[in-house]
Amino acid sequence: MNQEQMQIWNYLNERAQCHENRKSSDEIRDELNLESGGPTNEHIRDLIRGMILNHNCCIGSDNSGYWVITNEGELNGVVTSLRDRANGVLERASALERNWENRDHV
Repeated sequence: MNQEQMQIWNYLNERAQCHENRKSSDEIRDELNLESGGPTNEHIRDLIRGMILNHNCCIGSDNSGYWVITNEGELNGVVTSLRDRANGVLERASALERNWENRDHV
């Protein structure tokens, strides 16, 4: 992990164990004096995504923040949410392909 990721990991471990203690990307940015990378804290989100994909971190997220996953219930909730979002994107992609094929019929 790079230095910023280590800072985030330490911060989440100290202050965001479990969903009830989640921290928003704004809180993480401000507490750690990190760059936002844009209006929705893209830099913070990218760092956390890399921590999950490349550094074996179990970090949950929802619309209100990030936290260290502490039990299987939290894990299952996060995984279900991610799969539901992925399925929704795939459905939309399929609909666009169908719409394209049927565009002359509208």
